[in-house]
Amino acid sequence: MAKRLPYLLAGVLLAAMLLFGLRQKQEEVLQSSHLQELPDITFQTLDGQELRLSDLRGKVVLVNFWATWCPPCREEMPIFEKEYRKCKDKGFEVLAVNMDSSQGALDKFLKDNNYSFRIVRTSEGAEKELKLMGFPTSYLLDKEGKVYRVKLGIYRELGEDLRELLGC
Repeated sequence: MAKRLPYLLAGVLLAAMLLFGLRQKQEEVLQSSHLQELPDITFQTLDGQELRLSDLRGKVVLVNFWATWCPPCREEMPIFEKEYRKCKDKGFEVLAVNMDSSQGALDKFLKDNNYSFRIVRTSEGAEKELKLMGFPTSYLLDKEGKVYRVKLGIYRELGEDLRELLGC
């Protein structure tokens, strides 16, 4: 067994590198060939109001598709909260689009977590229209509503992008 350990470790490292490379490639493809603008999606706020993406034109908007069962999604929520609190007065909005099929899962998540940015739902089919490849997927829109960045996975670079777009 000890003789096979280096080969096993090399195999695991190679698999991790391939997965990371595939994720990077997917992100590059989305970034370069994706929409210049998102469709004017209608969201449902938690209090039942309708909110269209176009209602937020003039602000920098993070549209993040996530689910409560997704560990990377939950990991990036505190990042969004920190950046939202820092930049909301400069025109930054977060729409955390919950894609859970169960309202109960979302209710439990909200009971256990207190975020000040908007958590919304959308109509079925939005993920197909946007060609989501998984969760989390984030779209950062500039003030004109153009896609500035598409991010698959944890959006750790959000603060850098907001400094560039809003100076905060």
